[in-house]
Amino acid sequence: MSKTRVFVSENGDYEGAPTIVVVKEGVSFGDFLKKCADKMKVEKEFKRCFYISNGAEVDDPEDLMPDDKLFVSEGEDFKAKASAGMLSGALGAISRGSSSLYTSVSGFAKSKMSDDMKTKYESTERAISDTVTPGLEKIKEVSKPAIQWTDKKLEIASDRLSEKKKQFLASDTGKYLTEKTAQLSMVAKPVAASASTKAKDLWDKTYSECKKIGAQGQEKMVPLAEYMKKVKTNMGKEWDEKYAPAVKHVWEQAKEQGTATKDKMQKKWNEEMEPLIKEHMEKAKKAMGGEKKTGDDVLTLEEPGSP
Repeated sequence: MSKTRVFVSENGDYEGAPTIVVVKEGVSFGDFLKKCADKMKVEKEFKRCFYISNGAEVDDPEDLMPDDKLFVSEGEDFKAKASAGMLSGALGAISRGSSSLYTSVSGFAKSKMSDDMKTKYESTERAISDTVTPGLEKIKEVSKPAIQWTDKKLEIASDRLSEKKKQFLASDTGKYLTEKTAQLSMVAKPVAASASTKAKDLWDKTYSECKKIGAQGQEKMVPLAEYMKKVKTNMGKEWDEKYAPAVKHVWEQAKEQGTATKDKMQKKWNEEMEPLIKEHMEKAKKAMGGEKKTGDDVLTLEEPGSP
């Protein structure tokens, strides 16, 4: 019986440490949610589950892959991470970047020290932290009202700029420029970005079949030919025989689950697929001569505003 380890937090908790939950093959959705509550040591009746990365709802434990990060809720909708104000967000980014840089440099330095020197160095770090941290926290508390005031003023200014933009776009000049921009975007959109988007779209269609069979392990794995047929059906007119090796690699990694996570599988997929799609789209642009066409052998350029 296969097992899948996932990381679970209560809905909206982006800061706390997640709880590790091991999902056994065949477990019901209700039992999975009950186990989450037991492992988290909370007396709550969870009813819904979401992927933290995109807020998509999970309704079947069989869809879970190793190391998925999840939110569970008592019925409320997914809580997206609140965006910080302009100034506070910028200061937070600088702080995290500085902290990360120090950790990297300090870690490298300590790896080169003798055990005795390393002990003394870490003792000094703790002493400095104990002395300096309270003062920094005090400074942050004193400056917090000023930062919040600035965030509010910047937000108001941003809203005013947005309103001015709407007024301009509603004018005759704005409408003319919008129309011309849309026409240009039909032929001038960067192929690299389009190829990346298309690779992601085809990955979703390929991985949807992988999720159904990958978690079942080697014994219940469907034959490669059957899997390839299902992926071809999912892709429809977008299928190209040049994609076959990349699809085969996804099947092979799913068959040997545990040696490759979903992230690694998708990274390998992008590396193989994006050059092929980019080549295909370059040929399509030349064939179109700058005008939008459709056909089984030509990828359609994306409409303006499409993701």
